[in-house]
Amino acid sequence: MNQHSSVANNSTTFQGVTVRVCELRLERRTKAAAGTERAEYICGASGGPEHGHILGVAGEDLSSMVAICNACPIPDALEARQSCLNLVPVRRFSGGKRSLPMAQAGAQGERSSEAAEAYFPCRWFYSLFGQQQPRDNTMCLGCPYWFPRPPRELIPHYWPETQKMLRIVNGEESTLGPPTGLYSPAPQRPPSKPLWQRLREKIHV
Repeated sequence: MNQHSSVANNSTTFQGVTVRVCELRLERRTKAAAGTERAEYICGASGGPEHGHILGVAGEDLSSMVAICNACPIPDALEARQSCLNLVPVRRFSGGKRSLPMAQAGAQGERSSEAAEAYFPCRWFYSLFGQQQPRDNTMCLGCPYWFPRPPRELIPHYWPETQKMLRIVNGEESTLGPPTGLYSPAPQRPPSKPLWQRLREKIHV
């Protein structure tokens, strides 16, 4: 499925504009300088609900959010059949190597045209790649640690892990240490002996 058909088939509407559905796009309520409440749309893949990049603000121009979200490969990866429990996709926006990018209210227009790079770290194998984490989820194919991905809300420590992977991509945290994978494959049973060998062993007992 190409990007255009994917957007058309898996989209939602904000203020009359079509945006790709994404489980990592969040809505955050904050207080504006005048004391009024406003709703901000946050890219959770860039730092979680508290530190993620502000994609847009309800009631304002959302063209930047549309462009950023509709070009992002993460929604398709999360909806793919091989999407895994241990996959922690992150998106790093330009404008400096900050593991927890946070757009300020007055800087949204300044940051709206910035490029964003997507990475697909795995909790089991991120230490193999350092800053050069995979740019897609093809490594999930045939992985012995693969486990079907549940809803994000059920995945333990998801946002801290997102922030950790961002720090790794930015070179701010070492990949030394044990993996943080959530599921280990069952031990493989030794192959059974051929029938003739089992019969011979019983005869000679």
